[in-house]
Parts: sequence; structure tokens; C-alpha cells
Amino acid sequence: MPVFSAEDLRRAGRRLLAACGASEEESGLVADELVESSLRGLDSHGVVRLAMYADHVRDGTIKPGAPVTVVKESASTALVDCGGGFGIVGALKVVEIVAEKARASGLACATSLRLNHVGRLGSFPERLAARGLFGLASTNSPRHGHFVSPWGGREGRLATNPLAWAAPTDGAPLVMDMSTSMIAEGKIRVLLQEGSPVPEGSILDADGSPTTDPGRFYGPPRGTILPFGSPRLGYKGFGLGLLVEILGSALSGVPLTPEGQPSGYGNGLFLMAIDPEAFGGRDLFRRLVSEFAAYVSTSAPAPGAGGVILPGALDAATRERRLREGIPVADETWRQIREAGRRAGIEL
Repeated sequence: MPVFSAEDLRRAGRRLLAACGASEEESGLVADELVESSLRGLDSHGVVRLAMYADHVRDGTIKPGAPVTVVKESASTALVDCGGGFGIVGALKVVEIVAEKARASGLACATSLRLNHVGRLGSFPERLAARGLFGLASTNSPRHGHFVSPWGGREGRLATNPLAWAAPTDGAPLVMDMSTSMIAEGKIRVLLQEGSPVPEGSILDADGSPTTDPGRFYGPPRGTILPFGSPRLGYKGFGLGLLVEILGSALSGVPLTPEGQPSGYGNGLFLMAIDPEAFGGRDLFRRLVSEFAAYVSTSAPAPGAGGVILPGALDAATRERRLREGIPVADETWRQIREAGRRAGIEL
């Protein structure tokens, strides 16, 4: 398995996306965001997506340079048409819109139209936390992303539908980013390329039988992912997955059933920002969250555990290590990236 520095991967990603027709700014934003995910150990939303994005540009799913416009708004809300461009670029624009409105109104939220894959969802509430705001985000997907079976079913009806939130502290922000399914599809993709099994109790094959073989998930015919909490408590993840669908589609006026969704529908992003200054105050909020995080961390370690790990801490530690030691990339992932480069007329 090859190991690369973060800068080498950023350079490769920018070259690949630029060769596909993206502007210098777009290439930088997207490549930097994917490499940042890989630095944190979130490989399912990292450079493994480069080849996919390049292919989507080639087939017209992603339209480089597409304008991002607000089609409907109030003082504290916005419906944002991202034009079918890079999802990361569109989502970053939504962050700016929501942050500005929250500063003015105390609380703001936005939903999206024509937004492609946004990558690591936690990045966007984390960017709000860096501004002293509390951020909450969710995103759903169209029919081709319905990998998750509803609780009690064996056919896909939901996407992995992540939820993420971030809160500022006196140090690094708390960042929780979780799928409402047992595992993210991108993680299964990484395991397939590594030749590793999927954790037990996460997926079913096309016949509805439990399996740990990522190949049996992808098929064909394709299997499904179980909702978070399965098998006994899957109603919890199922309910959260339904919430994400409603926030990502119905709130924007997009049908929830695949037959009614418009052509080109991608991720349905919901992003909310709360300015603590409108309530108890930013400085007090930050201090109280910091004190509470410190209090939670004083819990004695459970047997066999190394102690409490706060949301975002493991990612931060992985980032520091990979900055020093490099980012491992599966052989198959790097092969696909190089092949995408050749199709675009460059050698990586």
C-alpha cells in the first residue's frame, strides 16, 4: 500500500480535477477537502472519491463552474441552488450564507437543490464552530444511494444519511459526524479495495442474509446496509434516517420517493447555525461547553478502554500522525486515480 504526503495528494488531486475541466479555485477546494478527510482517517470520504468525481465530470453529473444561487430566502433561511457543480464547492457556499444570516438573526438554516456529493459532512458544521457558532448538518441521497434497508425490511429505501454537529470550545471544537446506518457506504468501498471484511452485523446480501463480504454487498445484485442499532435497536437509526430524508428533501420541496425526484438530484443538504450570542453569549457558551467536555473526560476508563474519547479527538490524533508519517492509500484506490488521470490526458 503506497503512502503519500498530504501535499503530494493535494497536488495530484488538483491536477486531476483541473485536467477534467475544473477551475484552479474549484480544484483546490475539492482536492484540499478530500485530502483533509484522508488526513483524519476518514478514508471513505477522502481521496478514494477523486476518481469518482473525475468520472462524474466526464459523464456530466458534475458541471464545473456551475453558479451557486439563492432562489428563495428570508432573514434566517435560504434555499440554495448549487447548479449541479462540485458538491463540496456548493456546500462551502452554503456555510457562508448560513453563517452570515446567523450572525444577523441569531439562528439560520439553509437547504439545497442540485447539490452533488458533499464529501465529509462534519466539515461544514466544524467550519461554523470555527466562527464561534454551533452547527448542525444532515444530508440525504437519491435512489441510487438508497443502500440502507428500513428497520424490518431487506430492500434499500434510505441512504446512509449522516448527521453531524460541531460546537466551539476553548480548544479544538467538538465534532460529531455519524451515519444513521451501521456503516457508511464509502467505508465498505474502502474495505473492498483493501480486501478486508465488513464488521459483523452491518450489511446484508441481496437475499437478506447477514454477510461480512463487501463484494456480496455490491453484487450484483446489490445487498443493503442495516440501520444504526441493528438488529435489535435498528428503529433508532431508522428514525434518524427518516429525519434526514425529511430535512434534505421535503423541506426543499423535493419529492421523497425516487419516482418524483428531479433529474440530477444529488445530496440534499440541511445546514443550521446557531449564534450563542443571541442566547447566553458566545464566550459563556464556549466556556460552558469546554467545562462540560472536561467533566465528561474525567470518567474513569472502562475495563480494556483507554479512557473517554470526545467527538473529534480521534480524528485530530490521526491527522497529526498522518501529517508526520503520510497517508496510506489502498493499491486499488491509487490505480483508479491514475486511470482517471490517463482518461483526462495526464499521468499521475
